[in-house]
Amino acid sequence: MRIALGIRDFSPHKGGAERFLFELMKFLVQEGHEVHIFAHRFGQDIKGFNLHKVSAVPFPKSLHILSFALNCHRGMKRDNFDVTIGVGNTWRADLLQPHGGVHWCWFWRSLRAYDNPWIWGLKFLGRIFSPKQWAEGIVEDAPYKKAKKIVAISEMVKRDIIDHYGIPEGKIDVIYNGVDTERFHPRNRRHRKEVRKRYGLGPEDLLLLFVSHNFRLKGLRYLIQALAIVKKKKEDVKLLVVGRDRDDPYLRLAKKIGCEGEIFFAGGVPDLERYYPSADMLVHPTFYDACSLVVLEALASGLPVITTRYNGAGWIISEGKEGFVLEDPQDVENMAEKILALSNPSKLKEASIAARRLAQRYSQQKCYEEMLRVLQEIEGREAKC
Repeated sequence: MRIALGIRDFSPHKGGAERFLFELMKFLVQEGHEVHIFAHRFGQDIKGFNLHKVSAVPFPKSLHILSFALNCHRGMKRDNFDVTIGVGNTWRADLLQPHGGVHWCWFWRSLRAYDNPWIWGLKFLGRIFSPKQWAEGIVEDAPYKKAKKIVAISEMVKRDIIDHYGIPEGKIDVIYNGVDTERFHPRNRRHRKEVRKRYGLGPEDLLLLFVSHNFRLKGLRYLIQALAIVKKKKEDVKLLVVGRDRDDPYLRLAKKIGCEGEIFFAGGVPDLERYYPSADMLVHPTFYDACSLVVLEALASGLPVITTRYNGAGWIISEGKEGFVLEDPQDVENMAEKILALSNPSKLKEASIAARRLAQRYSQQKCYEEMLRVLQEIEGREAKC
């Protein structure tokens, strides 16, 4: 097949969606397919693909978004590709896989991360009158009706697409993001002592892990409040925060509620696969995640997970088996209760085994094979026309 992907930034180091697409395109090349990438920016040392630079108005951001979508569509239309793929920032695509979920669902749900009504109001007005937000919404809306197939990266995203766009259920396949089950593996537990030693943590400490580059959206404020509650019943509880974001507001909060000595900020780390099994559970009280790769990586590492119903990855977790799914990220009492429920050593062991078993059903290889199946379906349909 001759396959074209349209994406603004094609770099495996930019984010989870970009990393997934880079690996998927590599897989398709290895399977013998001819892959063309239409992008405005490319990462360093991108090889093995046919690269097409797409021009876009540099600023304002709204015109950058709109001009890229239009120019990318024109570029892919000039050639006779068997299948075109879009991820939410192109005007048209045969296969649409919106990695960020539904823009307007993110728009409203993520606002809940602002609990101060004045700040909420300012953020709401800022978004409502932001040309960038409207441009992203317009570009996301455009391909839905004409796409031959839509792939939702979680059951949550599928429901959002049906509810928001009225797309027939039969037009949507659910293919969860794949996780590298070899890189993220319980055997990395052999690094547990070494990683904990970096932060002065002992082997008996109950270590909660939080991984994100957006502390506000992923609910760190509420996790810290829950930590203060857990500390009253379990003095050896600690929290390790991994990710690049401002830590000073959270350190001030921790100091104010008396748990600053229990929190450690690691920043960005190059060996994240060693951090998951060094902790006892991942707590990810997010306000919006289409399908958090962090959750899948934790499960693959044998780490139980506490997340929320606003995370597509949470929809695969069986309550009390591989972890817990919270109804409300702001309900710190309930979050603390679930942390304590998982802290029992025998419960942790059972949940760890169940977590790894669940993640093995969502391997990268299986995900890529499912994506290839959908691409072949589209090509076959076109050949009959």
